[in-house]
Amino acid sequence: MKKFNVLTAVFVAGLSLVTAQAVSADPMEHGRSGAMEHRHGGPEGIERMLKGLDLTDAQRQQIDKLTSAFAAQKPEPAAHKAFADKMMSLVKADAFDEVAARQLLEQQQAQMLEHALARLKLQHDIRSVLTPEQKEKLDARMARMRDKMAERNKS
Repeated sequence: MKKFNVLTAVFVAGLSLVTAQAVSADPMEHGRSGAMEHRHGGPEGIERMLKGLDLTDAQRQQIDKLTSAFAAQKPEPAAHKAFADKMMSLVKADAFDEVAARQLLEQQQAQMLEHALARLKLQHDIRSVLTPEQKEKLDARMARMRDKMAERNKS
């Protein structure tokens, strides 16, 4: 049982390190600028999904404002590093402190929940900016994307 706990902690710590590095990467590192131009086409692929919807300038400005506010909520890279350091100290300790590990993981889950909630609110707010025709087009695009991903996950 002890071996299982240690292996689990090592796995979680490794996963946390990878996640921390991915999340803390600078979205502007590729020379782009603007709130919607995140590393992979906008926060959560927003720009790519909105491409071809013929947004007006006013809609673009509203969406830029929304995505800027969302991006401002992003935790500092130092917070991710501190979390990863705490996880590694638990892994490297002579004795595994399950209570400390549990508390640390619960904090991480709470932060992930808040981020997911903010992302859903962003998606809802962006959708409210669109016209009914744009929403219809976006829904069709998202359905195609879901089908594509389901196909990819079958193999």
